[in-house]
Amino acid sequence: MSAARRERAVCERLGERLEILGLRAVLLAYWGTTSVLARRAGKPRTDRGESVHPKR
Repeated sequence: MSAARRERAVCERLGERLEILGLRAVLLAYWGTTSVLARRAGKPRTDRGESVHPKR
């Protein structure tokens, strides 16, 4: 195998790994954003008639 072919193969593998790493980063960011937004937008949880409003 010539040096040029070997270098091209290494670059292709590196490019594929960077692509996979980028995809994982995007998916992790998406999951984190949706998780935070779901917590903020969710309705308050109550247990057995417990009031949502603080007692005075």
